[in-house]
Amino acid sequence: MCWEDFQGVVVRSCWDYHHRLEEFLAWVTRLERAEVPLWNAPALLRWNSHKGYLRDLAARGVPIVPTRWLARGRQFGLAQLLRDERWGDAVVKPAVSASATDTWRTSAATAGADQGRLEQLLRAGDVMVQPFIDEVCDPGEWSLIFFGSRFSHASGSGPLRRTTGCNGSSGARPRPWRHRPGLIADAEAVMAAAPGHPLYARVDGVERDGRLMLMELELIEPHLFLGWDADAPARLAGTLAAFVNRP
Repeated sequence: MCWEDFQGVVVRSCWDYHHRLEEFLAWVTRLERAEVPLWNAPALLRWNSHKGYLRDLAARGVPIVPTRWLARGRQFGLAQLLRDERWGDAVVKPAVSASATDTWRTSAATAGADQGRLEQLLRAGDVMVQPFIDEVCDPGEWSLIFFGSRFSHASGSGPLRRTTGCNGSSGARPRPWRHRPGLIADAEAVMAAAPGHPLYARVDGVERDGRLMLMELELIEPHLFLGWDADAPARLAGTLAAFVNRP
């Protein structure tokens, strides 16, 4: 495809990018070098492709889930890690992942048996371990959608069965959004802490003590729940037009 023939390219449905990350980022670089406008911007896509971006946001004051970052190729004892952190239940996930791929729950009782699974992940890439967040199960997770860094609409999921849920996983029943100024303000703070100006973004988190705890900031291929708000498609189209036409 001759990408130079287009006024711009919007990344939306690259569902397998995390399985082919080098290829995906090489494609991003090709468009960047050809000066084809790309949204979200290449720098944002690169930054968001590894969940280490959460460390950057935490350093800027954004509340995130406590995380132990495990470097590829290093050796870590999962049972000892859980003892050190005093986590009874935890979630293990690759630092490059989407749609809860290769994400699984462990516990103090099963960590010894799960050690081999951790070692397999570490052979492939960086890994993150987090305590299981009860609010994911009940009341559930919130997804706040932004177009052009402005809040558009939101969707909720939950409650989720504890036996199947993992931090940030799918499978929960949808729940309606009620206007929550405090959560919107917290999500706006997440957007302000992110580098650049995304065309679209989804801020995923749970409410704890009345505040939003960030689970993910999705800038590559998030489902935008356009069917949840009748005006959302027009807002996205209007924002895209403004991005295309800005000097």
